Amino acid sequence: MRISKSSHRQANVLLCVLCVILVVSVIGGNVLLNCVTRYNTAASQVRSWKESLDAAEAGGDLAYAEIRKTILDPTNAFTGSGWTYSGGVYTNSGVTFGRDNLTTSSKVDLFYYDPNGNPWYRIRTKGISPVTGLRRITMDDRMGVGTRGDSLLRKIDFNYDHFVATYGPNGDNVGKTLLPVSQPQISRRVELVAAPITPFEAAIKDAGTFYGLGDAAQIDSYNSANGAYYFAANNPSDPHYSDSRSGNVEINSAVAAIRGMLYGNLATNGGTIVRSNYITGTIDNNVPFTLPPFKMPTDLPLPQNSPDKANGNTTINPQAAGTPQSPNYYVFSSFNGNLTVNPYGNSMTYVAIHTTSDITGTIDVKPNVHVVIYFDGNVNIKARDLNNETGVAGNLQLYGISPTDPSVSQTITISPPGNFAATIYAPSADYIMNGNPDITGALVCKTFYGNGNTSWHYDRQLDHEGDAVDYRIISYVEDTR
Repeated sequence: MRISKSSHRQANVLLCVLCVILVVSVIGGNVLLNCVTRYNTAASQVRSWKESLDAAEAGGDLAYAEIRKTILDPTNAFTGSGWTYSGGVYTNSGVTFGRDNLTTSSKVDLFYYDPNGNPWYRIRTKGISPVTGLRRITMDDRMGVGTRGDSLLRKIDFNYDHFVATYGPNGDNVGKTLLPVSQPQISRRVELVAAPITPFEAAIKDAGTFYGLGDAAQIDSYNSANGAYYFAANNPSDPHYSDSRSGNVEINSAVAAIRGMLYGNLATNGGTIVRSNYITGTIDNNVPFTLPPFKMPTDLPLPQNSPDKANGNTTINPQAAGTPQSPNYYVFSSFNGNLTVNPYGNSMTYVAIHTTSDITGTIDVKPNVHVVIYFDGNVNIKARDLNNETGVAGNLQLYGISPTDPSVSQTITISPPGNFAATIYAPSADYIMNGNPDITGALVCKTFYGNGNTSWHYDRQLDHEGDAVDYRIISYVEDTR
């Protein structure tokens, strides 16, 4: 006999199946919704958040490269495509790059002159990365167990630029407006400070071969801010002992021997040091460096009409005290006589001289005078010809303009008798010194030769002296608003 199932039992099974399907669908939909939300956050928003910082930093690199050109290639600084100048600010309106079409824009302004007249620059950059995917975020953007994202911090601009609307385009609460965005985006902003690098970081810095000094020579240091020089390097109880052992020497070549007593550190590029017991500081034989050519600064004021040469007995009587960034400026066609530079009254007086010829004459720098000499040719003088009556090396600075043709040699020859207090920065010049002068100051050169028992005293105040030779980034801050 055949027995049929009741219809109500079949309906119950169908209902149970439908309920199971519904529950599974709800669970599956919730899983998919969470997956899509997390994928949207991880694959799009987090990526854009990180890439927008990359874009901002790339803009900082572009601006920093232009700032370095103000020293290394001044005629081409801020002249490239996209840079404009208005109201004291250089602006690069925008550069798009990368597979994800990142955008960066930069603003550079000169906000400070240091005591040497070197400018400091502020770089403000903005990096933008497009945001793809769904126009939404989640407060629960966990990437893993115990790890949460940062949706609130990211501040995604779906319709308007939140920064301009809240703080204005420059972040100073001026010009606030609703600025529509063409597509969802994340923007991040970075501020950098570029500070000048001054040239006199060591007593002697030599890019090539080094020979010297005499067996009885000595290199030590002091700080002119504490008064005149006196020897303190062998007296640990002296209050200025810490300033006496910074007579550092840096040589970008292998060195077989360094003669004389060195109260400081020695750095070479692959050297093997002999007589190391004569060196009180550290010895590092793996410190390569380069000295870029020195170019004539382009930010000096217009030159004075007279004098225009130093032949015979010549005197400069400035008509104003001047400043480090705007000195009394003179251009000489020759420098083979006796030059005297007087102060303007009792004021500290700043004078800059560019001589397009060799220097074979003398210079007498009176008290309260700060002189910078730029020379195109060679120097051939006696040590006594550099008569710096102030006694402070930073008040008489000589800069050798590198020849445009690298095959052209440049020399600085200093012969006896006499002593001098000065600084010399000539990265393309061979420095030759004979005799036993007593020197206060610092030297940067291409090669060094000195055969006498020289006494060399580095002034630690020179750490902050001199025309900038490059720039470095000293501050990095992200504007998280």
